[in-house]
Amino acid sequence: MKRKKSDLYTERQTVSLTPEQMRRLKELRSVRARRDGRLIHLTDLIRDAINYYLAAQEDLPGSRRAIAKGVEVKIETLEAKVDTLTTTLNNFIERVTRRRGS
Repeated sequence: MKRKKSDLYTERQTVSLTPEQMRRLKELRSVRARRDGRLIHLTDLIRDAINYYLAAQEDLPGSRRAIAKGVEVKIETLEAKVDTLTTTLNNFIERVTRRRGS
């Protein structure tokens, strides 16, 4: 059974907006209505904006930004380890080659 939106959104918060913010939200709603052919509610746009903002936060565990940063750190660590192992292997090959040549 499909849940109603009212069942999903149980938390309530009042937010005051500037006239410019409201104008931009209404403009975005008009653009999306023309593109999608259906009316979108301002509350849905605000929820989308909040979700986008939260996903972009580095310091919020589980956000896309935090996950990407964690992956970047792991890749940098792996690259450093690969560089060290490559240097060690090259030194080993050089020593073995020198001994055979002597």
